[in-house]
Amino acid sequence: MKKESLLNRILASLMHLFSLILTFILPVLVYLLTRGRNDYFADHAKEGMNLHFTFFPVFLTLTFLSTKYSILSTLSYLLIILETILILIAVIYTLKGKKYSYPVIKYFNV
Repeated sequence: MKKESLLNRILASLMHLFSLILTFILPVLVYLLTRGRNDYFADHAKEGMNLHFTFFPVFLTLTFLSTKYSILSTLSYLLIILETILILIAVIYTLKGKKYSYPVIKYFNV
């Protein structure tokens, strides 16, 4: 992987960070806008989509079932904490210009 400019690294790390709030919407938009033009952003967007497409359905299921089983509410909070930690690690790796791959299901190959 070639050395990316500081601006590209900052923008890619911000995409990871703001995906905490915008979930899969931001990585999908970034991918659609950058595919074919900038592989660096497209690859980071695909990693973000992999993360959110793995965690979001699990989170929704846990939240839905937590009305019946209260322990699942705790698990959904732990899932959010895990997702936040993984995103913060990705932000650090991206700022350093290193490749980071989330340990999730790979819906999109990078």
